[in-house]
Amino acid sequence: MAINKDPKTIWKTTLAQIEIKLDSQQTYKTFFTNTQLVTLENSKAVIGVHNGYMHDWLKQKYTTLIQETLSHVYGHEVEIDFEILPDYAKGTPLKLEKNEATKMQKLYPGSENSDGDLLSTAGGIHESVTAALQKSGLNDKYSLSNYVVGSANRIAHAAAQAIIKQPGQSYNPLFLHGSTGVGKTHLAQAIARAVLERNPHRKVVYTSAEGFLNDMVRSLKSAKMQEFRNRYRAISILIIDDIQLISKWVETQTEFFNTFNELHNQNNQVILVADRPPEEIKNLEDRLRSRFQGGLVVDISRPEFELRLAIVEKKANQFGFQLPQTWLELIAQNVEDNIRELEGAVQKVALYNQMKKDGELSTLEIMKIIGQDAGSKREKVKVPSVIKLVGKQFGVSVKDLKGSGRTKELAMARQVAMYILREELEYNLQEVAEYLNRSDHTTVMHAVDKVQSLMTVDPQFKQIIVGIIKTLEEGPLED
Repeated sequence: MAINKDPKTIWKTTLAQIEIKLDSQQTYKTFFTNTQLVTLENSKAVIGVHNGYMHDWLKQKYTTLIQETLSHVYGHEVEIDFEILPDYAKGTPLKLEKNEATKMQKLYPGSENSDGDLLSTAGGIHESVTAALQKSGLNDKYSLSNYVVGSANRIAHAAAQAIIKQPGQSYNPLFLHGSTGVGKTHLAQAIARAVLERNPHRKVVYTSAEGFLNDMVRSLKSAKMQEFRNRYRAISILIIDDIQLISKWVETQTEFFNTFNELHNQNNQVILVADRPPEEIKNLEDRLRSRFQGGLVVDISRPEFELRLAIVEKKANQFGFQLPQTWLELIAQNVEDNIRELEGAVQKVALYNQMKKDGELSTLEIMKIIGQDAGSKREKVKVPSVIKLVGKQFGVSVKDLKGSGRTKELAMARQVAMYILREELEYNLQEVAEYLNRSDHTTVMHAVDKVQSLMTVDPQFKQIIVGIIKTLEEGPLED
């Protein structure tokens, strides 16, 4: 709730909060510092800006952010609109100070005319960048401003910044690899976006390995391979996603090898995205593997807790969700592997909380919503999968695990299976005993105590247990 209803005070407070929420100080200075709250009446606010370019940019990119922040400060939901201030009516563009004009020109080459006036959107850089993003196949939601950095991706982010400054000169190719949902595609596309924002006239193409194949096949069928080659070899930045799939197609590997060489020889940037490093891609030609390893190969690992928490906090702010810090920490603690799942968890928790009529969500309800309660885990991980994976880990058969054998290896594997079924999936003691063909549930109690004790004193053993649980959570086992 605002302290008073003075528009200047309200807007000053709103801008202070927007500045905190924005990642880029330059963005704030460029687009927000000279704005005004012209009117605020009957829950309708009019924001004054200095030119058509800023009018369209703020309206398209920051309406939600401004509306939610202003509503919070004002204490009521407001609708917002933008208008160009009278002193800067159409035909009287904003005159920038020399240092500001220089900054804008560096950020957005071609955005100023010979008099140093900022162009309006019509024919200006905003339109050019938007068109360039669409033409390049890039998703406009991927940018460096909403890419959260932590120890899991810090090296990759640093490489991205170097490439943006000098495409083709630093780390060429850049090979990003990691498991699903850790932000590889986001970062790759954010690099291209940042380059286009500096110069919308650069030729950028984002596609998948399968997209490259399909384009090549179409060109072969229509006898237009030379056009295909000319198109791909005149690119400033080429991004190929899921590049590991190219190993399935011999002819495509040959064509891509030649395309890669042409681009590399011209110092044009190549960015490759995969789910594994080059040395682990089977059936990949040695000459391609060598090219992939010739630049910078970076593993974007699963996000650590601090990074996950930063992501959920940022997403909550981005969507305007007022969620307690303990809830955000609970989400970050329990959704460990996938950034997309983190984002989805924040939205689901906020939605269910809004729908709940009798108070706030409980911890148990939140765990169920994000699929981390025992019931959800049991639906995802079946008992046979647990027993099968544990047996595989310890080198014993499922039949032996359920049998009467009492060798040291069998006993340990059996105890681990009992521990996971009881502690992770929360089956009751008698159920666990029956799954392993034991008649006494006290055997399960002993097994749980034994495994917990070993995990406390033996980090290597603990890592084995954690690894088994992670594998189970990732999906069904291969036969």
